[in-house]
Amino acid sequence: MQKTPTHSYRTTVAGLLAVAAVMPVAVTVAQAGEGYSSGGYSSLAQKEMIRRQHQVAESDRLRDEAREAYAAGDYKEAYDKYNEALQLLPDAPLLQDRRDFLKKSLGDASVALAEQYRRVGKYDEAHQLVDNVLEVDPGNIAAKTKSEWLDDPIRTNPALTYDHTQNVDAVRRGLYMAQGAYDLGKFDQAKEEYDKVIRLDPYNTAARRGLERVNAAKTDYYRAAYDQARAELLMEVDKAWELAVPPDDPNIQVDNTSQPTSSVGATLILQKLKNIIIPIIDFEDTSVEEAIDYLRVRSIELDTWEMNPDLKGINFVIRKPRAGGAADDGLGADAGGGDVGTARINELRLRNVPLAEALNYICEATRLRWSVDDFAVTIKPATETGEDLFTRTFNVPPDFVQRISEGAGDGGGGGEVDPFAAPSDGGGSSLKAKMNVVDALKSNGVKFPPDASAQFFAANSTLMVRNTPSNLDMVETIVSSIQDLAPKQVKISTKFVEVSQENSDELSFDWIVTPFGLSANNMFASGGTIGSGQSRTNSDFISPVNGVTIPGIPATPGADVSNIIGGGLRSGDGAITRNSINSILNNPNRTAQTASPAPGIMALTGLFSDGQVQLIMRGLSQKKGSDLMTAPSVTARSGEKATIEIIREFIYPTEYEPPELPNSVGGGFGGGGTSLVGGGSQSFPVTPATPTSFETRNTGVTLEIAPNIGANNFVIDLNFAPEIVEFEGFINYGSPIQSPSTDLLGNPTTVTITENRIEMPVFSKRSVTTALTIFDGYTVAVGGLMREDVQNVEDKVPILGDIPFIGRLFQSRAENRIKSNLIIFVTANIIDATGRNIKKEAPPVDLGASVLPPLPN
Repeated sequence: MQKTPTHSYRTTVAGLLAVAAVMPVAVTVAQAGEGYSSGGYSSLAQKEMIRRQHQVAESDRLRDEAREAYAAGDYKEAYDKYNEALQLLPDAPLLQDRRDFLKKSLGDASVALAEQYRRVGKYDEAHQLVDNVLEVDPGNIAAKTKSEWLDDPIRTNPALTYDHTQNVDAVRRGLYMAQGAYDLGKFDQAKEEYDKVIRLDPYNTAARRGLERVNAAKTDYYRAAYDQARAELLMEVDKAWELAVPPDDPNIQVDNTSQPTSSVGATLILQKLKNIIIPIIDFEDTSVEEAIDYLRVRSIELDTWEMNPDLKGINFVIRKPRAGGAADDGLGADAGGGDVGTARINELRLRNVPLAEALNYICEATRLRWSVDDFAVTIKPATETGEDLFTRTFNVPPDFVQRISEGAGDGGGGGEVDPFAAPSDGGGSSLKAKMNVVDALKSNGVKFPPDASAQFFAANSTLMVRNTPSNLDMVETIVSSIQDLAPKQVKISTKFVEVSQENSDELSFDWIVTPFGLSANNMFASGGTIGSGQSRTNSDFISPVNGVTIPGIPATPGADVSNIIGGGLRSGDGAITRNSINSILNNPNRTAQTASPAPGIMALTGLFSDGQVQLIMRGLSQKKGSDLMTAPSVTARSGEKATIEIIREFIYPTEYEPPELPNSVGGGFGGGGTSLVGGGSQSFPVTPATPTSFETRNTGVTLEIAPNIGANNFVIDLNFAPEIVEFEGFINYGSPIQSPSTDLLGNPTTVTITENRIEMPVFSKRSVTTALTIFDGYTVAVGGLMREDVQNVEDKVPILGDIPFIGRLFQSRAENRIKSNLIIFVTANIIDATGRNIKKEAPPVDLGASVLPPLPN
């Protein structure tokens, strides 16, 4: 029998007694069939006793786990374990106390679990649990109470469902997740969590408030982003005023040595023909076939270019005349019925000659010719002119034509073209058109014999070329070199910086001396007359002083003042004059302009019994500055033209119909025309000048560029034409049409029939049209204009103006300086497709490098 530990001895004995109590029949049956064991029981009975003993132990273990779960508040697990322990416990009288304890504990767990179900809306499950308890124990007060609560709508909300309680938990978790994401600044994640909450609970106020906080936080961020973007853009405007200091010259290394390049096909064969040197050739009465066999063997022996022994040497093919050809036209006398291989070489002795030259001598001696294809050298009759053409397709980048056109001379594209020549039709761009694919390949050294062609299909970026094998190999080399290059483009920034400053300084004096007596009624002194000088009116002086009218200053507004000592001294507009065009623009009516003196800043007046003296000090100090900075920029692929226009279309008349005047003038008020105010009251039907033709002028900024990136990715050839056009104003070329008339008093006067305005605009233009070479990332000044206009006026009254110190009161001095400086800068940067600069720093540049490998020499 299996031994058990001492501490569980009592439990084991009780289990055995319980088993013995329920097994009399089983023992009897066992005795009949199997006999007795040494302990008085059959082996079957012993096994059954051991199994039931294990069930009791397992039941006790489940009971203890159920207690722990119940204490922890996990009523579902406690219910399941109590139920399992009760089912597992054997039904024996000695175990009845255990069974009763398990039933009572199961009832308590059922009531607790039913309460938990009631709170989460699982009413059916709660009723089932309570009913099970009442069925076993009808007097269970807790179960009765829970059953009554389940049926009471006051204590139990009948609308509550389990799904709702689950949603409540999900909502609570969602709100916590959203708040956590908000606190971490993950606003998009917070918005997603709040949206999930609202899908579960459409009227959740906390979620809506959370979304409000998220949107407010994102609004604050976007406002900060707006302020940052605006500040950065304004900073770029301020930065554009910086005159950059050019960096040191880049370290450019010029290396004209060519490196050997690997070739394939016909190009490789041509290289071998020119580099394999035959030490000795001694042919005498030798057939062409024998001579070619000798050269084939020697080419294998002397081929040091090819490391693979299976590819050493050159293949030679002797071709017979084509059908229909005259065999004797191209072969020697010993050709043997037109067989090229039987042609004889009478005598040929050479030393240390390239294999190609040896072929030339052999063909010259036998009146044959040779050509190269991808795999062999073909010996053919001289009557077969030209090389065989083959078609090959290449996958190329979309800007293949533009990239191979970079740095190509004008001659390679089909004639000299002036990129900035004026178009014949008066419009269009001033930059030259890009090459086609054939001209671009020709500019890179590819020859196109008759019937050869090339086509570029932009839809799938495919290049199809029909040409000789050697030329196809050259095209393949060009394509390979282009495909290894990253896509490049050029960002061009043009900056117009114009600074102007006008400084005006003036200090002058005016004296008015009215007549006063020097002696008793026989001598008077006073100021002079204006003469041809600049007149002054009463508004330029102080006329009344304390209500007293000063003699010599007229009271009528606009009347000239006399008795001025310095009437000839210039002041104000009479001293400083503007340029003619500005004067016309400021006077569109074409009326006579009056020169106004400088304003008076101080006066000194002396009153006497029979005269007065007045001193006016006039002064003016003005400074006016005008700064203009325009920085158009545009990005373009190498070799392609780009245009940026920031313009306004200005439409203006260019032709006018002349005014129409009547042939006869009618009297009275019934003429049906325009009634003129006057004594005659005549009418004149007049049609003023009318515009009939108009033109459009673009005002603003226009920039055209055509960049070409050099092979070393450091030099940019640039054709560009920036232009700034501004509207200044109109000039009136018409004159008023007037007619003589009389006023109401019968006095003669003139009446303006029509102003007859014929206005034409004036534009200012700043432009540059040039071509230059610039290093990547560098800024150069491509144009500029510095100008300074200086006007100095020094007028004085003779004699009085020469008196030391006091003479300054009889002088007029004015100075005007206008300075302007216009500088045009251009900056070029090579960038990749992401907009980043390709050149991180200025590395040593090899100007000797080329896009294409060197041709075999």
